[in-house]
Amino acid sequence: MLDLPPRLLAQIGNHGEGLTILVIRLGAMGDIVRTLPAVRLLRFSLPDARVHWLAWEPWSNLLRDHPELDRVVALPRAALRAQVRTPVRWGGLAGTTRRLAGEIRGLGATLVLDFHGDLRSGLLGRLSGARVRLGYEGHQQKEGNRLLTTHRVPSGDRRTPRLERNLDLVRALGLPVRPVPDAGLPLDMGENSPAAAIVASLQVGPYAILSPGASVRQAYKKPPAELFAAAARRLDREDVMPIVVHGPGEAEDATAVVAASHGTARLAPPTDLMTLAALIAGARVFVGGDSGPLHLACGVGCPVVGLYGPTDPLVNTPWGVPFEAVAPPDRRYTGIKAIDRKAGGFDGLAPAHVERAVASLLTRPRSALEIG
Repeated sequence: MLDLPPRLLAQIGNHGEGLTILVIRLGAMGDIVRTLPAVRLLRFSLPDARVHWLAWEPWSNLLRDHPELDRVVALPRAALRAQVRTPVRWGGLAGTTRRLAGEIRGLGATLVLDFHGDLRSGLLGRLSGARVRLGYEGHQQKEGNRLLTTHRVPSGDRRTPRLERNLDLVRALGLPVRPVPDAGLPLDMGENSPAAAIVASLQVGPYAILSPGASVRQAYKKPPAELFAAAARRLDREDVMPIVVHGPGEAEDATAVVAASHGTARLAPPTDLMTLAALIAGARVFVGGDSGPLHLACGVGCPVVGLYGPTDPLVNTPWGVPFEAVAPPDRRYTGIKAIDRKAGGFDGLAPAHVERAVASLLTRPRSALEIG
């Protein structure tokens, strides 16, 4: 536990009475979902505290109706970038900045938890006016973030799972971090829900979700279509229908998987974030690369087959659910993104590896597991 101010310790000891916490994890989907268990643990221990969260749009949509958050401040990343890049819009940028600054300071935060750890999050934490700003030191922060936090936790080993790093900030407050909860997302699982309509339209019984997409910036994380095709074949033999999901800009990847499976997999219509979460929650298995939907699956309790190549399967390990993490045999990971990304991608990861992982996971109960 860190050497924290006496008044803060008293508020923590009194279930958070009088304490306003500002969580900063700006994005993206997978990082936000992996932060939710830590924030839920805060809420469990400090039920009388107010908890607010700063996040980029559109990822803030995951948090907007979360029952354990008092307020979510959505930061318009796309609009801010457009204003920065267009000189004639700089006047609007000044107005947007003033509005956001007033909104953030108006939250009245007394404690910031900076899970993001870069210059932007550090400046936002400082802008909040909170006297205690908890973040990371060493390699877990960048761009001088450490100069903008008042208290810091050690970075530890580079191959520490991201979820555990998030729990470190809760642990530093002297609060328990076990058992680790799921993401607690409010899901619409009813008979008339959008997710139920998709399942009905595809006329399937037990189903699995295949998620081949990734953002443009992280396209290197996309596993080859033949790996998903191998998963689809095995699922089909086990009478589990593989459904391929996709979001904006991912239709080409999804159709490539359907084609590679020779029609064994079925294509779902495009989904929004919360419909995707509900659809995954009802699945028998999730298969995907190291991207947001994989961690969303963990957050809603769906067993996971994770396909890793250019990213470390330990740092980005699935959590809280039965899982199989499949990576190229004999690949040595460092936990350093720039090095691991150049180590060979998905080379050496064969369809047979994926089929075995799917088969193994299907023999295990679909139930959550306690972490570590």
